[in-house]
Amino acid sequence: MPAGNSRFVRPAAWLAGLLLVALLLLSPHPLLATGPLQDGGESVDISDPECTFWLDFNDDGEGDTKIDTGSDSHAHQETPVIGSCEFKLKTPTEATLLLETELVEWHSEVEIVREPGLPERKVLQPGKVTIPGLDGEMKITVEHKGQAPRSGKTRTLRDDYEHEVQVPRPFRLLEIIVTTPAGNYDRLEQSANSASSAYIETHGRITGPDAGDETTPPDAISALAGELMEEGYPQIADRLLDVEVASSGGTNWWMWSTIALGALVLVVAAVFALLSWQNARRSSAPIPPPNPRERGNM
Repeated sequence: MPAGNSRFVRPAAWLAGLLLVALLLLSPHPLLATGPLQDGGESVDISDPECTFWLDFNDDGEGDTKIDTGSDSHAHQETPVIGSCEFKLKTPTEATLLLETELVEWHSEVEIVREPGLPERKVLQPGKVTIPGLDGEMKITVEHKGQAPRSGKTRTLRDDYEHEVQVPRPFRLLEIIVTTPAGNYDRLEQSANSASSAYIETHGRITGPDAGDETTPPDAISALAGELMEEGYPQIADRLLDVEVASSGGTNWWMWSTIALGALVLVVAAVFALLSWQNARRSSAPIPPPNPRERGNM
């Protein structure tokens, strides 16, 4: 190698070595780059869920009205609730089932069926909300009971006055979470909205199947009633709907009564003016002189 080139090779080699050491120091540890280890590449799986919940108004253990879990539906507050969730569970390692709910005074009976084997039954309630040691494949049925929570919130007015208004409350009917020690999990949740009877009835008048017929109020009145509902005043909204429906009936009697009364006032005023004009003419006419013949007979 020529002597001139050798002077540049050695510094280049040192520079390449320094860059390699820097890359090794800055690169993350290979184990850290792979992420957390999984349980053999498998995860917890909740499948084929079937859940149904009912309001039990007379608290006899029989469902009366099915609870619609849609966002625009409401369940009567402070009313007994009964229902069940059935699903299949598959977990590669031992896992723990956790039950959470916002029902009041609730309790659940959980049946676990593995094949082959006899069913296992557990009772969950406040203070005892977990079932550990679940592994493999199984079918789980949860019979769930409780009471729908009270809705509403406290509204603050001027001068520090406070009062409770009727606003719907979203709540969890039932939530099931199955978790492994490695952190794998799956969950099942059923939610609903509770509301007062006054709110549910007025909400039905605004959005029910009869909305839009000839007895319903105009859109502006319905919009105002809806705003009152959102503020938590269903009774006031209901009164507004009653007044508007009465005034917008098919015959519109109040409008015709007003027109008839106005016409009657005009007729009376015209007759009074005519009589006054006639009296004025009589009083302003000259008095004729007396007849001489009539004077001689006097």
